[in-house]
Amino acid sequence: MNIVRPLIIASTLFMAGQAQAATTITTSGLAGQTQAAYTGYTQDLAAAAWMNPSNSAEPHSAGIIPVGVQVALEVAALTIDPTAPQWSATGYTESTIPMPRVRLSVGIPFGLDFGYMNLPAKDLGVDLTGYEVRMAFGNYIPVPMLEANVRFHTSTLTVTDLEVKNTGFAAMIGANLPFVKPYIEFGTVKSTSSVTGALASFQQLDESNSTMAIGAKVELAFFVINLEKSKVGDKDLTTAKVGFEF
Repeated sequence: MNIVRPLIIASTLFMAGQAQAATTITTSGLAGQTQAAYTGYTQDLAAAAWMNPSNSAEPHSAGIIPVGVQVALEVAALTIDPTAPQWSATGYTESTIPMPRVRLSVGIPFGLDFGYMNLPAKDLGVDLTGYEVRMAFGNYIPVPMLEANVRFHTSTLTVTDLEVKNTGFAAMIGANLPFVKPYIEFGTVKSTSSVTGALASFQQLDESNSTMAIGAKVELAFFVINLEKSKVGDKDLTTAKVGFEF
């Protein structure tokens, strides 16, 4: 299979999404709004910054050698209401916010995976980083090709005068089939915000939401594609990822 074309397409979408996310995620115009508008804005950003699983249930260390690595580009699109006060105030008119991220996952023996996520737009005033630890225990389930894991994750999104942080836990179950690996995950995430400067008068966000993700990873030699639909509370995310795994 010629993987150059999909990688070029993915890179183009990634760069376009990076530019749009950097210009979309702005606090300009938010300072004069109500507390409800600020709360809605931070709730949307918390969902956009959530570190979704974006991976199947088996550990990366399950290959020929007990160490594995996945490097990928992904775009997670958050569905929003552009007529809501928080988005009208910032001048955004689209119904989705693209959040392009670099994803790195490294697996070591005993079913442990360590993940990293980053939106490389700090020079444009936006910074998103995330970390996760996954523990797989499919070897202890006496069902062929059934995999499962639990994970802890944290992510932080910062923009002018505002920081939104997520911390959560989740459990996943999936099927380790040839080529296509479907999975479903359920969890919970706690989201908080802190403000300074022009936004200092707003009360910070402090809430917990359930999370759910359903998706599949397609493997073609060292080339992987991941498609995923997920929810953070009542917020909807659609994610596409392209990368390498070895």
